[in-house]
Amino acid sequence: MRTSLLVFCLALGLAGFGACSSNPEVKRQKYAKYRQNRVFEYEFSVVWKGIESALVNYKIEERDPEKVSKAEFNKIPERTLETDWIYTRSNDKYVEYKVNGSPRKKYLQTRVKYFIKAERSIGGTRVLVNLQEEVERLDEKGGSEDYEEVHQVDSSRVKGLLDKINLGILGSAP
Repeated sequence: MRTSLLVFCLALGLAGFGACSSNPEVKRQKYAKYRQNRVFEYEFSVVWKGIESALVNYKIEERDPEKVSKAEFNKIPERTLETDWIYTRSNDKYVEYKVNGSPRKKYLQTRVKYFIKAERSIGGTRVLVNLQEEVERLDEKGGSEDYEEVHQVDSSRVKGLLDKINLGILGSAP
């Protein structure tokens, strides 16, 4: 009886010790927050070509409306686009650890999805970019477990995409 009680307490203690080990805490670099939209002083069709040019290397999940003729571009008030997951390294999310007493940082893998809306506005075309970001979750040994959604997305990615759209517009403008 006493032996089984001792084994039970030992097993309970080991289970509690295993539960105490947790995943490393994800930290976030402090950077400036950028805007999610920009008005481009070009026609709707030119801006949309810039959007398509900026996303040429990514898989597009959905366009609404899917196909638009040249004549219809003059009539539609807005158009949306959604990308598939894009896997990359995070610019601002990391975990800290120590090797032989020296502090180290490991930037985490992340995946992002862009939701883009282009709409006519006074003076041009307004482009709004929303970002869904998930960061990899590490186990206590540094192995990747899965991804989890973050609440503060990396706004520099949105700014970077808006800059690429601008370059696409400038590259295709007559």
